[in-house]
Amino acid sequence: MPILKSFLKDGEAESYQNVQVKFVPGRKAVMTIYESDDDEGVGEEESWVEKEQIVLSDLTKEEMHALMVEKGFQLKSPEEIEAIQKRYKDEAEAERIKAEERREEMRIRQEEKQRQREETMRDETDSGVTDEL
Repeated sequence: MPILKSFLKDGEAESYQNVQVKFVPGRKAVMTIYESDDDEGVGEEESWVEKEQIVLSDLTKEEMHALMVEKGFQLKSPEEIEAIQKRYKDEAEAERIKAEERREEMRIRQEEKQRQREETMRDETDSGVTDEL
């Protein structure tokens, strides 16, 4: 599954013309091939008709690339592919930074809770000593 995830999430699938990746959490990875309903073969999403579905989970990265070519998809230009890769890299970096910020916020909250517990224990200990005198 990591190979498939890499193929889909690192922009390799979208390096082919007329390919969109939509993630549906909890569902198997399926490539759905559509044809346009209009005469020119290119249309709005509303005019697409499902042609075929292929489960991708058992394929290697090489097999996925071969499948794309077999189904008639052509690679985008090197400039377009580079832009896609940059976008995915930037998105991954932004997500990494967000995750790091969340971890830091959680660490600070945990430290604050621990400090409050220690303060409460100290107060209870101090009040217990005073009551006995």
